Amino acid sequence: MNSSMTETDKSSAGHSPWKALAFFTAGFVFDAFLVRRIDETRTLVQQGVYLAIDGVLLAWIIAWRLQAPRQGDWHERLPRVADWLLHFTLGTLLNAYALFYVRSASGLATILFFLIIAALLLVNELPAMRRLGPIVLYGLYSFCLTSYFAYLYPVLFGRIRWWMFVLAVATSVIPLTVIALAHHRWTRDRGQVARQALVPSLGVQGLLILLYVLKLIPPVPLSLMEIGIYHRVERTDAGKYRVTYRTPPWYRFWRHDDSEFLAAKGDRVYSFFRVFAPNGFHDDVRVEWFYKEPSGGWTSAGNTALSVIGGRDAGFAGYVFKQNWRPGDWRIVIQSVDGREIGRRDFTLAAEQEEPTEYQMSVRLR
Repeated sequence: MNSSMTETDKSSAGHSPWKALAFFTAGFVFDAFLVRRIDETRTLVQQGVYLAIDGVLLAWIIAWRLQAPRQGDWHERLPRVADWLLHFTLGTLLNAYALFYVRSASGLATILFFLIIAALLLVNELPAMRRLGPIVLYGLYSFCLTSYFAYLYPVLFGRIRWWMFVLAVATSVIPLTVIALAHHRWTRDRGQVARQALVPSLGVQGLLILLYVLKLIPPVPLSLMEIGIYHRVERTDAGKYRVTYRTPPWYRFWRHDDSEFLAAKGDRVYSFFRVFAPNGFHDDVRVEWFYKEPSGGWTSAGNTALSVIGGRDAGFAGYVFKQNWRPGDWRIVIQSVDGREIGRRDFTLAAEQEEPTEYQMSVRLR
């Protein structure tokens, strides 16, 4: 390790994990208000420029660390500024990806990807991790590249297909290979290039492919904005949707749907939802009903395909209904064409007594 790296480490020594966590939280909240839509041209171009700059900075920093430090204030400060700029832009990208993934994820995928990106952001900030040098930088850059292309291609093509994720991985490998070849040209050490470049970058790609196969990668750029269970859903002449649900007791004033559905004979169970999709998007989503058997397992109880048209700020609105029901625990799941979960809603269904009880119904426009 050369003397310049030691100076960089010393300059970061005052940072603590709590400070890194504070920066992550502040950045995430800031981006939550700043980044409105995943398909904004400004956002896509900005992130593409950041990734291009990061590739150049990564190659340049690796070359600098393999050379003897040059004397003079300008030459001594520039590498440290470049290192700071690389970590800053990577952190900005990870903040945006955390926001996009959390919006698109559901269930276990939400927790998993929030923890993964939070860990990567902390790795990007912690001095102990920065001292690992190229290994961390290659891994972070590899993750950012695939995350970007994984939602760029669906935005450009206007649909989601499995081959787009494969294309995202293949596209990411190109700049990673170019930087690794430059790394080898400077070092002439294949072992070092394998340890510091190929293992972290390709390892991240392998992990992402595995998570995709397991359907644990959120289906960006789609996201569920709203979902509810109702006694009736009707579309009005004004293009709005009128939803009807049983008026909850006053002490459950926050409830605005029938998550505890009391059904009479002949009733239908309706689900109304809104799915955000980018401009130019036109693809199907699958809505599937699940029933929890007394043994504890969930079984499919039918599914429906709906065509989603993107571009609306309020999301694409749709509804489905279930007529053949039985009492118990139910779940409705909305999935992308490639089988990844966009969102879900659990509810319980109970059959009404033989003598119908008096109740009031509430109506809302959605």
